[in-house]
Amino acid sequence: MAVPAGHGQAPQLRSLTVARLALTGAGSGYRRQLADLVDAALVDLWQEVTARVGIEAGVALAAVGSHGRRDAGPTSDLDLLLVHDGTVAPDLLTNLAQALWYPIWDAGVDLDHSVRSVVQCRHVASADVVAATGMLDLRHVAGDYELTGRARSAVLADWRAAARLRMPELITSTRVRASTHGELAYLIEADLKESRGGLRDAVVCSALSTSWLADRPHGGFDRAYQRLLDARDALAVTARTRTNLLLRVYADEVATRLGHRDADDLLAELAQCGRVIAAALDVTVRHARQALRRPTPRLRPVVVRGRWQPPRLPVVAEQLAEHDGELVLAAGVDPARDPELTVRAAAAAARTGLPLSPVTIRSLSQAAAPVHPWPAAARLHLLTLMRSGPAQIPVWEDLDLAGVVTRWIPEWAAVRNRPQRNPVHRYTVDRHLVQTVANTHDAPASLPGRDRLLWAALLHDIGKVTGVQHHPSAGVPIAAAVLDRFGVAAADAGDVLTLIRQHLLLAETATSRDVADPVVAEEVAAALDHRTDLMLLLRALTEADALAAGPKAWTSWRANLVERLTVNALRWCRYPGRST
Repeated sequence: MAVPAGHGQAPQLRSLTVARLALTGAGSGYRRQLADLVDAALVDLWQEVTARVGIEAGVALAAVGSHGRRDAGPTSDLDLLLVHDGTVAPDLLTNLAQALWYPIWDAGVDLDHSVRSVVQCRHVASADVVAATGMLDLRHVAGDYELTGRARSAVLADWRAAARLRMPELITSTRVRASTHGELAYLIEADLKESRGGLRDAVVCSALSTSWLADRPHGGFDRAYQRLLDARDALAVTARTRTNLLLRVYADEVATRLGHRDADDLLAELAQCGRVIAAALDVTVRHARQALRRPTPRLRPVVVRGRWQPPRLPVVAEQLAEHDGELVLAAGVDPARDPELTVRAAAAAARTGLPLSPVTIRSLSQAAAPVHPWPAAARLHLLTLMRSGPAQIPVWEDLDLAGVVTRWIPEWAAVRNRPQRNPVHRYTVDRHLVQTVANTHDAPASLPGRDRLLWAALLHDIGKVTGVQHHPSAGVPIAAAVLDRFGVAAADAGDVLTLIRQHLLLAETATSRDVADPVVAEEVAAALDHRTDLMLLLRALTEADALAAGPKAWTSWRANLVERLTVNALRWCRYPGRST
């Protein structure tokens, strides 16, 4: 696109695209340098064109979006706003805008631009939630500083005043993005910006915090956000173009730039970042909704028999109570003195559907795991959690992010956030294990040995660690150590290990051999010691495992083959199953 006659181009702007990509570094300091580089070129351009057009007051150039936050990457677009006070002649504004935008386009920089008065800024922000979230980061670049400040203050004031009305639309936008782009934590080729747990969700967290309805988490959230920005920047330098989609062709080089051993390590870190940001968004939204509800009556100490006592909350379980829709620790509870508290809290959260409060999660993260072997009460709490079906999934997620799960199961660390390259799988290994446990909730109520099924579901892929060729066999000794720590009876543990060793048997045999062949059926029965109970448990595990993998892993065709093979193999089983 040619620059209109009479329009020049600032020297710094001509080389801006090359200069941004040539700048080396990483982290927030690197992005501030990028912002300074862009600002310098824009100020240079502003001084040139305002002198030529003849405007001295009543206008300002501001940045919004990522450049407004000073965290844009080396190929990010520029989102610029020309603000005016309403007194500048329209033809002068048009000339000024053209003199600004055309040179930026000719420099090869992607530009999103607008010209608005302060009143128009308020109208746009009130009508478009996406535009509003971008304008919350409005930052002065050049021109009338006071005018930029007025625009920013007005947008912020309107955002806070209309928070009750805008929040549903903002939350809906996050759900639409998640359904469209998937979850960052579980994608092999993720959109770092639009996926659930990506950069856009992090900005929404900040927008909700700016509304003053709820504060967003800090610490881990901030680190995750910065690390996603690092990945975006490394991707931009690798691809040499503006993109947020981490394709496989770029993954190895991006991993190297970020100091990872390989692409799998990169994906594991991105999964962790995505999980942290998604969890932060959920907590921020929940607390914002709490703020919008009728205020909770203030809890005050009470006098009992002449002594002040702490306020009483509804008791949910031993040392656990409900407060404002969340599960909290009862007054005076010391997590360090109760090793069973973490698993008891997990069971109570799954049973009641109450989320663990952030403060409670932080307290539980400091608690020790139950002693080895686990007492029967602790083991029962864990089984209660696993029996709860889908309700357990957010509980596992909260406690895993807090480091509790790896204290219960140190072996979990080897599969945590581990990507699965098989296109059939939709989750990382650890999330797949939890989903498989949740899926067992749909197994027939009459199924014998359901607790053995739960243990097998939780541990069936625990052998999927780096360098392993056959994970069922590799998982057996790992699972044996876990079951011993949990104090599972030797006979039950033996059956669980058999199920883990053979958990692919039905699916692989049904899809590769003749399910009607008596020889095949007898081989399957023999692999399970001709036991009816193990055959039925394996059939339930096979379905739960496949459903957790994804829709491609459990089609009606595959389900029919597995069912026919199971029925035929059961004819070779010589005695009924046990009951737990």
